[in-house]
Amino acid sequence: MAKQTAKTPAKKKKSAPASATAQAALKARMTLLEGIIIEIEHLTEEFVDDINFENNLTGTERKRLFGAGVRNYGFIEKAYDIARENPQFNPPNFDVKQMGIDYRRFEQIRQLSWLLQQFLQIVNDYMLLSSDSLYRDALRIYGALQEQSRNRVPGARPLFEALRRFFRPRSRHPKGGEPTMHELEMDFKRLIHGKADGEIIIENERPIITAGKRNIVDDIRKGKAVIKETEQAAIKE
Repeated sequence: MAKQTAKTPAKKKKSAPASATAQAALKARMTLLEGIIIEIEHLTEEFVDDINFENNLTGTERKRLFGAGVRNYGFIEKAYDIARENPQFNPPNFDVKQMGIDYRRFEQIRQLSWLLQQFLQIVNDYMLLSSDSLYRDALRIYGALQEQSRNRVPGARPLFEALRRFFRPRSRHPKGGEPTMHELEMDFKRLIHGKADGEIIIENERPIITAGKRNIVDDIRKGKAVIKETEQAAIKE
């Protein structure tokens, strides 16, 4: 009788860990971004050399120039068509061929501007998503340090204080002056409608013999993350 031998199962190839795959993808993305930055810098230099334009326009210079919105662009287009079809009416020493070259070049520049605006919108949206992710990570670090500081973990308190100072409200009245009535009314409305975080405290003493005393504390924070000692760190829109 033939002796049967047990076959050893073939070893499966180990797949790369998820963390290693993520790191490789991140490295490729970083390389792509670096390449895009270098390419844009190179193209910018070439474009500036081609148009022979070295200085940026000032605000006053921009106001003196005619833009090409919908109405102005239509006017340019119609004037160019008339100049081509009716050369006998063109101004003296007017080169309609040069206007045609400038017109076609402007079309290309306008198309380039649209593409760059679309690209910039995508970049800004991605930058916002990236900053949101980083800020949430920073809040997790802050919350961990806050908890460790409460539990008196050695070395945690100074690190927590280094981050805590970013959430201390800035005084709008550095010289100690009281807020105006208009500012108080605006802050009160923001609190009522939930558009701000903070408190308004008014302490008043009626004058009896000496002059009366009134203290106003207007501590309003809006549009920023608010961190409270008794609550967990969170983002407030």
